[in-house]
Amino acid sequence: MISAAVQRVVRSADSAFARVYLSMFRERNALLPFLFHSLFRDEREIALNVVDPLERTTVGQFRQLIEYYLEHGYRFISPNDVLAGLAPDGKYAMLTFDDGYFNNTLALPILAEFRVPALFFISANHVRENKCFWWDVIYREQVARGEPVRKVYHEALSMKSRRTEQIEAELLARFGDAALRPRGDIDRPFAPDELRDFAKSPHVHLGNHTLNHAILTNYTADEVRRQVSGAQDYLRDMTGIAPSAIAYPNGAHDDQVVDICIEAGLKLGFTVRPGKTALPLSGDAQSLMRLGRFVPHSDAS
Repeated sequence: MISAAVQRVVRSADSAFARVYLSMFRERNALLPFLFHSLFRDEREIALNVVDPLERTTVGQFRQLIEYYLEHGYRFISPNDVLAGLAPDGKYAMLTFDDGYFNNTLALPILAEFRVPALFFISANHVRENKCFWWDVIYREQVARGEPVRKVYHEALSMKSRRTEQIEAELLARFGDAALRPRGDIDRPFAPDELRDFAKSPHVHLGNHTLNHAILTNYTADEVRRQVSGAQDYLRDMTGIAPSAIAYPNGAHDDQVVDICIEAGLKLGFTVRPGKTALPLSGDAQSLMRLGRFVPHSDAS
C-alpha cells in the first residue's frame, strides 16, 4: 500500500494520469525514470512565484520518494548502469533533473545520505550566460500582473512552436532588458564553476539538454547538430566526460533528431512521455533513445 505522503508526491492533476501512476506501483521488473526540474526548500519558496513551480516538489517530498522506493526493493541507477545492462529480474528507478537550476544542489545531501545517483540534464548556454529560463520569466511577470495561472500556462504553451532565441527576444521586448536576469538562487542556473564542482560528486551525472534548451523539432537538421554537439563539447570540456544521455527539451524529438543525437555519441534519450521501460532492455539503439519518464507531483493545481 502506498503511503498518503508518497501518493501526494506522485499524484498528477489529471485523474486518468493518476491511475497510470497507481498501476505502475504493482509492476515489477522495470525501470521507472522520474523527471524533476526545480527543488524547493518548502512551500514558502514556491509561493514567492519566482519560477514556474512545475511539479512543485519540495526537498522533503523528494526524500519521501527515495525512501519509499528503497523500502520497496528498488535500486536507483545511473546512465552507466543502464548501458552496462540491467538484470531482467530487477526493480530499478532513475532520478533525472532537467534544465540546470542551481536549486538542484538541494538534492545533493539527500543523494549522499542514501547513496543514490541522479542524472542532471544541463542547458549549456543558460549556465554560460547566467540567464533565466523563458517559462519562468513569463510566469513571474504575468502572475505579478494578476494574470490567472491557467492563462499563463496556455501562453507559455503557445510559445513552444518557436525557437528559444525568438522567445527570448520577445520577452526582452515585452518586459525589459533585465527580463532574463535571475532574481536569486531559486531561479538561476548553475554558474560554470558551481556546475564543475557539482559534477565532482560521485552521485551526480551530467546529461545533454542542448545549448539553449532548444525544442529540437523547431530547428533545421544543421541547427539540431549545433545544439546537441555544442552542449556535448561544453560539458566534456568542463568535466572531462562527454554525456551519454540527452533529455529532449519539452520531450520533442523525431527520427531525424534521434539519428543526429546518436551521431553525436549519445546512447540514451529521455522524453517527457510517462512510461516505464520493461526489462530486459532492448539492445536496439533507437529504443534506448526514446525512454519515458514519470513526472512527480505534490499538491499542484
